[in-house]
Amino acid sequence: MSVCFVICAIGQKDTETRRLADDLLEEIATALEPFNMEAMRGDHNLDTREIDSDVIERIQNSELCIADLSDENVNVYYELGRRDETGKPIILLKRRGTPPLPADIASRRYIEYELETRRGAKEFRDMLREAVRGESRNGFEGTNGDATLAGVLQAVQRLERKVDRLAENGVRVSSHGGSGTGGGTTGAVGEIPEGLEPIQAFRMALNTRNIPLAEAAMDRLQWTMEKNRFYDIVVEQIASMGSLRASQMLIDYAEEFFDSDMSFVKKVEYLGVLVGCANRYDRELELLELVERVADALNTQAEMVGPQIAQPKDHAQVYNQLNRLYHGIYITTDDISYLQKAIAALRQALTIYEASYMYYNLAVCERHIDLASARRDIDRCLEISGENADDDHLELAYKIYREMGDPACEDMLERLREINPQKALYLASSSD
Repeated sequence: MSVCFVICAIGQKDTETRRLADDLLEEIATALEPFNMEAMRGDHNLDTREIDSDVIERIQNSELCIADLSDENVNVYYELGRRDETGKPIILLKRRGTPPLPADIASRRYIEYELETRRGAKEFRDMLREAVRGESRNGFEGTNGDATLAGVLQAVQRLERKVDRLAENGVRVSSHGGSGTGGGTTGAVGEIPEGLEPIQAFRMALNTRNIPLAEAAMDRLQWTMEKNRFYDIVVEQIASMGSLRASQMLIDYAEEFFDSDMSFVKKVEYLGVLVGCANRYDRELELLELVERVADALNTQAEMVGPQIAQPKDHAQVYNQLNRLYHGIYITTDDISYLQKAIAALRQALTIYEASYMYYNLAVCERHIDLASARRDIDRCLEISGENADDDHLELAYKIYREMGDPACEDMLERLREINPQKALYLASSSD
């Protein structure tokens, strides 16, 4: 029996991460039955600096690998890179509703799935079987993956950059010192395991998406760092993971952070996480005044000082974050005025910096009220992207064209088949 090695975030026993990983493995094993292929998975060493050598051997020698990139997990990205070194076939997965993939990976083909419903699980098995069937026709030979590896490693480096700055600046505190939830010696969820420094626990928490452990590390690290750096490096990342406590801390400290001498870029990053928290917890209306006030201040600063502190792409992001907030309010309230504000914010962003994703976001908003305008902007998005148009852009173009009764939708579907046949298959079947 041939082997398919599954790369994914596994997490600690009895955690949500482990449940999701187990459910995914079960569905993958079922999908592989017609191919007489066994699905295997390796549990990571808890020391984030080491990955068992036998895991790497299986990753590199298995006939097929499947990698789930739903979580921003450094070990998963590293193992993906080690597989890409071999040029052997690998199928990428992403759970529906999880954050976008890093730019270097997002352009690759992947299967978007959800397993919470019976229909979703069946669609996933069908798409996965189709992808495996395609690889089996090629004898699981794959292609040379050297160029892709460089991109994956860059993505890993970006994810770790902020954490590395902690270690470079000598953040080191005994796991029994400081204040917060306490050091503990059991290694239980929410405690720092015996022998680990807070920075090591923080790394582990990011890798395993362990929010209680991240919060415990956060409680220790806050006493070792300058306050703005602590919020920039630690709280933002933990809030992005979904920590309610870190999100509230981010909200409570926002005024002070934006009044500080932190760089324009870091303030825009903070704003992005702040809006993400508002969207995640349906607090857009509650935080509307704060976000608008901060955005106005950043825009004024950018307009007065110019490129010396605010590059056009960073300045445009301020308006893009306003779009995210307004669009979230529209989705929650169905108040068309906020959709119009979202559109106005994006149009203003485009006067500062033109990018394909801005036109894509604009088409997403306009599709609700003006298909002709949405068509114009998705066309511009595709024009800028050229041959590098990603599957999300082609999917939206297909849907807009189809809703307008334009036969060119079939051309969009054909282009989508070339880069993501699984998504194209799903769209074609859902429109029958």
